[in-house]
Amino acid sequence: MSTFSDFLSAETMRRLDHLALGSRWTAEGGRAGRHTSVLKGASVEFRDHRDYVQGDNLRHLDWKLFGRSERYFIKQYQEETSLRVHLVLDASASMAFQHSGLTSKFDFARELAAAAAYLAHHQQDSVGLIIYDDQVRRWLPTKGGSRHVRNFLDALGAHQPVGRTDTGKALEALAEGMARRGLVLMLSDLLDDPEAVFRALAHFRRRGHDVVLVHVLDPAELTLPFDGVSDFIDMETGERLEADAALVRRAYRDAIDAAIAGFRARCGALRVDYRIATTEQPPTVFLSGLLADRQRLGA
Repeated sequence: MSTFSDFLSAETMRRLDHLALGSRWTAEGGRAGRHTSVLKGASVEFRDHRDYVQGDNLRHLDWKLFGRSERYFIKQYQEETSLRVHLVLDASASMAFQHSGLTSKFDFARELAAAAAYLAHHQQDSVGLIIYDDQVRRWLPTKGGSRHVRNFLDALGAHQPVGRTDTGKALEALAEGMARRGLVLMLSDLLDDPEAVFRALAHFRRRGHDVVLVHVLDPAELTLPFDGVSDFIDMETGERLEADAALVRRAYRDAIDAAIAGFRARCGALRVDYRIATTEQPPTVFLSGLLADRQRLGA
């Protein structure tokens, strides 16, 4: 039976204890927690006043404010709720790529998912897991509790990257089943039809989810640091291409830069938080930077 220590060192978990997951928008969880809810009512934390209108519950009138202003105001409160954290992991064969002894993209993404789940669990938030390639291979709906976390970690540890990618086919129908809004952290190398990816992201956004798309890359995929004539093999189809890296490097880098710019622009239009993560850095270092940025933006 898997535990967080199968994915995270004791030092890493100590560092994570100082971080917090949050959503850029209000949460819609199923129980009390630390995140602002989309629902308003008489709860713990006072939020604001609004003018009284006929039919309002008189129990919520602010009589002290009436005494000062001789006007009727209703107290508004903000409920707090748990955050639903959906971890979406691309497990297609291309995620197995690694270069120069670095961790594979899949192992990087898996550790990042475990770190996010660790934070969610210790915040008493709900966490779910979606593992996909050209179809959803494992889906654990968001829940809390130690038993669910053990199932989550078992599923995370058992799966290995295989098969081809079809993000749109795998995720579009799934988004419709994720009824309550939450934080969707999607981890993929995005070696797929971009339009299929954007369609899946748009489905999540239409459901009101706060979406973070983490583009996981090996540094070699950004720079093409090879010398001489090499065989380049598509890990999902087995297709081979022989090329002199020095001759194609400039065009390759231009194509990668254009693809990244396209993802950044389209994600911006969808209000999706797009980030690049490269496997030479520890996943928790990337996560720390991501959460610090989002905290500055109010997440």
